[in-house]
Amino acid sequence: MKLTTRFFPVLLLLLWQLPLLAATVRLKAATARHASSRAVTTWQQVSPSAALTSAAARTLAPALSVYPNPSRGLITISVGQKLPWADYKLRLSNVIGREVRSVGLRPEAADGGMNLNLSDLPPGMYFYSLVQNDKVVSTKRLMLQN
Repeated sequence: MKLTTRFFPVLLLLLWQLPLLAATVRLKAATARHASSRAVTTWQQVSPSAALTSAAARTLAPALSVYPNPSRGLITISVGQKLPWADYKLRLSNVIGREVRSVGLRPEAADGGMNLNLSDLPPGMYFYSLVQNDKVVSTKRLMLQN
């Protein structure tokens, strides 16, 4: 009788958990099937020309440099490989992401650098972004020590 009283609650517990176990197994099988079919679809969609296009776009992206970094307020901005038909801006944001200043970059930024005075800003860390035709191309960090 002792064996029956112990076996019966265990059997009830297993029967109670069986639908949950079956649903979990079905969900894992469906997820694995979906992931494998998705991997094949993704692999088939990527072409070598698309990979080359994105690599070429990265090499054609202009390089932005701001120096000296850290600065005491007066910085020089230079842009390498500036495209003549593109509209460039420098966006300066504080640590919490609020835009502090936005400056349109003139053609001399590509030739020798463009000076910018940031001494009116409080000291701290800022992020500067190169914006090309209203799209952020690159973002870097700048330290001000006023």
